[in-house]
Amino acid sequence: MKNSFMKGNKLRLISLNIIIILMVIFSLLSLGKYKVVTVDPIAMNVRTGPSIDFDIQSQVKKGDKLTILEEKNHWYRVKFNDNDTGWVASWLVSNKETSPATNIAAKINTPKTNLREDPTTESKKIATLDKQTKVTITKEQHGWSYVTVDNKEGWVFSQLLNVENNKQQEKDLSSETLFARQDGTKIRTEPSIDSQVLTTLGRGEKIHFLENDGDWYQVKTANGQKGYVANWVVSFGKPNKHNKITSIAETTIVLDPGHGGYDAGSLSNDERIYEKNVTLKTALAVEKELKSLGANVIMTRRDDSFISLSGIAGKSNRAKADVFISFHFDSSQHPNEASGTTTYYYNEKDIPLAETVNSHIKQELPLTNRGTEFGDYQVLRDNHQPALLLELGYMNNDGDAYLINSKDYQKKVALAVKNALMDYFE
Repeated sequence: MKNSFMKGNKLRLISLNIIIILMVIFSLLSLGKYKVVTVDPIAMNVRTGPSIDFDIQSQVKKGDKLTILEEKNHWYRVKFNDNDTGWVASWLVSNKETSPATNIAAKINTPKTNLREDPTTESKKIATLDKQTKVTITKEQHGWSYVTVDNKEGWVFSQLLNVENNKQQEKDLSSETLFARQDGTKIRTEPSIDSQVLTTLGRGEKIHFLENDGDWYQVKTANGQKGYVANWVVSFGKPNKHNKITSIAETTIVLDPGHGGYDAGSLSNDERIYEKNVTLKTALAVEKELKSLGANVIMTRRDDSFISLSGIAGKSNRAKADVFISFHFDSSQHPNEASGTTTYYYNEKDIPLAETVNSHIKQELPLTNRGTEFGDYQVLRDNHQPALLLELGYMNNDGDAYLINSKDYQKKVALAVKNALMDYFE
């Protein structure tokens, strides 16, 4: 009886060990199915779902490891911080030149480092920083970091900075005043987006910094309320054009150079300039500017090829584009009787987008602005995404055509669209 009992226990123990071994093997095999990637930019937003319509739940930093669990609409669902999961824009994982709004402590790693007004070596020098000077990075663009240091703000080439680890950052965040970087900045009861909202702040409103709690700051408002705010929506410097929050790096934007192939579009009066050629040049200039901000840009064509109108709208819908823009140049019944730019929309929900883009076109382009209008165009009508069609001048107006065909005008269009979308996604 005793031997039988001992044999039973031994069998149960062997069975338990086998089960444990099988579970370990299964776990290792499961883990091997998933790709692990390393974060290259200074910081990346982690959202609760696969688009900018979902809240930012956290941020991951340069060097962090992410396990890709699935892909949807160009977004990865990832595991980070051991057991947390969320969504990141797939195209940003290996982008070393762009990051969202953040607050990361760093030190200058090179003597006599220049702090500049804009992210270029030709820009005005604000100050010269010594090696080991402590700064706070608030965003990254074009391989440059926008930093706050000793009540000054400016750009430093990112390779001249060493990012501090989390423990060092907790010691370095000693400034007492924070500024909200956007309207509707939420102060919460706990350091989590799932916690209750105590109050909201307007852009530029001040709060008192108490202590660091991971990706969150404990703060005190002007009326004495204590709570928590995500560190990526506030800064230690006053808000300006450089440190405002925009989600454009996490967007997918489809650009459509109108016409192409056998469809030449409109021609200039001397028939030397084809609409299909200048729409392509203009769209490529816009693509370059948007990519410099980290956006995922999809072109409907890159060469002199024809794409059907249904195919153009279909490409935007399949990509789940955050914005679709079709580029065209107008033509009037008689030569030289009309001039200027017009912004067309089809759906009423796209009016705010149309007004934002048109506002920048009006401010930044030299041609007369003819405003926004409803346009019953198939590339807009069949498009389920926010969509615009831009007429950026008249092909059969000699003055317009001269501008349209110039690199300078195409660059101005690119900057106007870039600035407009930065505002739209703020």
